[in-house]
Amino acid sequence: MHTSHSALNLPAMATPAALGFKLHTGWAVVVAMTGASGEFEVLLRQRIELLPPGESIPRFVYHKAAELPPSQAAALIERAQAASQREASIAVKQVVGQLKSLGFVAKTAGVPCSTRSAPKDLAAALRSHPMIHTAEGAMFHRAVATACESCGLSVVSGREREVWLSAAKTWGLKEVALRKQVDDLRKSVGAPWGTDQKVATAFALLALR
Repeated sequence: MHTSHSALNLPAMATPAALGFKLHTGWAVVVAMTGASGEFEVLLRQRIELLPPGESIPRFVYHKAAELPPSQAAALIERAQAASQREASIAVKQVVGQLKSLGFVAKTAGVPCSTRSAPKDLAAALRSHPMIHTAEGAMFHRAVATACESCGLSVVSGREREVWLSAAKTWGLKEVALRKQVDDLRKSVGAPWGTDQKVATAFALLALR
């Protein structure tokens, strides 16, 4: 798990909150949480887009780049990276603004990262189908993490398969107990409350603690 810190100037009476994300190719689910164990509260949950609408940037951009000559592939990836960063920044700023309007200040964010590093060399990434997926995931992770940092949030990154255990430990709970608390939040928030929302919540609770 990796944590990055940014300077925060919080109002004296601000109630802290944390964001958590579940990343997909071109979009993500974000959940904002506050509270304490046994009193966790969902402040918002929504889908955010990480690529612009239309077909200017293919959703599976590294897959498309693998079909292009090297110079065109590099240009496409560069445009996609810039676009994903722009869309993520807009989305995160809107979420932070929504929380502020509710009387909460987002202090931290939990963002999933890959279990393996993407090659820095584009040609190497495009030669391997597994690395194509890794590179796409890394691009969206970087976009969301950078967007959070630009809003003054400290970012906690961790592997999705480890987040439940990590979050439970930070709250002094057993994993099964934390999962039950998160499952039970459906009673107060209603649908949708599926895997995406629960994973994002786990990352938010990891960051909140």
